[in-house]
Amino acid sequence: MGLRDVEDAFSRYVFDEMPVRMLLVRLPEMELLDRDALKRLYQPHIDRITEEDLQDHPIDRSAAIEEKVRERLKYAILSHRWLSLEPSFQDIKSGKTLPVNGPGWEKLQKFCDVANDYEVELVWSDTCCIDKTSSSELDESLRCMFRWYRNASICIVYLAGTNSIDGFHDDKWFTRGWTLQELLAPRIIKFFRKDWEPLTNHTNDKDGHATNQPILDIITGVTGISSHDLQTFVPGPFQVDRRMVWAADRKTTRSEDVAYSLMGIFDVSIPIAYGEGAQRAFFRLVGAIMQVSNDPGVLNWAGKPAQIHKLSTAFPSTPACYLGHPDNDRNPAVDEKREFALTNRGLRIDLLL
Repeated sequence: MGLRDVEDAFSRYVFDEMPVRMLLVRLPEMELLDRDALKRLYQPHIDRITEEDLQDHPIDRSAAIEEKVRERLKYAILSHRWLSLEPSFQDIKSGKTLPVNGPGWEKLQKFCDVANDYEVELVWSDTCCIDKTSSSELDESLRCMFRWYRNASICIVYLAGTNSIDGFHDDKWFTRGWTLQELLAPRIIKFFRKDWEPLTNHTNDKDGHATNQPILDIITGVTGISSHDLQTFVPGPFQVDRRMVWAADRKTTRSEDVAYSLMGIFDVSIPIAYGEGAQRAFFRLVGAIMQVSNDPGVLNWAGKPAQIHKLSTAFPSTPACYLGHPDNDRNPAVDEKREFALTNRGLRIDLLL
C-alpha cells in the first residue's frame, strides 16, 4: 500500500481528469481499459512513489504528487478528420487487432506507432474509445473533451490532406468545429503530414522558440488565432466575441455540435440534446456563458438573431454573427460592475442613456 495522499490523488486523476476509456497499446495487441481497469493496472506504479520522490516540491506537496501521478499515466491523444472504415469501440471490444485493412485502421496503426516512439503506451482516439451506443458516456465525453486534450502528454495531429505547412490553408482539419479545441487545449502538439512524417523537427509545434515561428504564423493566418493565444490559451467565459470569431466559419456534421464543441473553450457546460437544432443549442450556450460572466462581448454581434419562442432578438443564432464585430473600447472597471441576465421576458441589462 502506498502513501494515502498519493492514492487519493491517483483516484481523483483517473476518475476526474482522464478519458472514460483508454487504449493500452503493446503492439500488435490492443486492449480497451475502463477507469477501474486502468487503476488496477497502474496501482503498482503508484505504490512505488515514495516520500523521497516528493522532495522535488518541498513547499507544495500536492503539486509534487500531481506531477508524479501524471508522469505515470502519460497518454497520447489523436486529433484528426474521420476517414472511411474507422475502427469502432465495438471493433476493438470484439478483439480485432492490428493490422486491419482500411484507411481508418491504418491511421490508428500509425498513431499507435508514433505514440510508441514517444514511449507512451496509453492512447485515446474518438473513433474507438467512446461507446457511442451509450448516451451517458457520449454526454460525458463531449463535456470533458477539452480537459482530456489538455491533460494529454502529447496531442498527435494527423493532417490527411497536407504534405507541408504551406498546405495548411487547404487542409480540412482547420475547418472542422471540434478541431478548434483540439488545437487550443493541448500543451504539447505535433503535426504530421499525410504520410505520417512530422511537419517540423520540433518537440512541440506550439512552443515559442524562434525557429517555430513559421508554423505558428501559418496557423495564425489560417485560423485568425494569434501565436500568443495558441501558446497560452486559458478556457473561460471571457473575450467572447473574439473567440466566437475563431469558430465562425467552422463546420460540423451534426448542427448542434457547433455549440457543443465550444463548451470547453468557454468553460461552461450544457446538456447534450441531439435533435434540438443548432439555434437552440447555441442559444443555450450563450445563456450559459451569460450566467457566469459579465463580459459584454457576448452581446457584441450583428446579423440574424436566434428564433427561440420569440423570447428575445438579443441573442445571436450562430458564431458567424460575431464576424466583423466592432472593436469597442471597454472599461474593465465598468464591465466588472455591469449586470445582465436572461429572464423569462428576455434580456435584462442596465444601460446609460
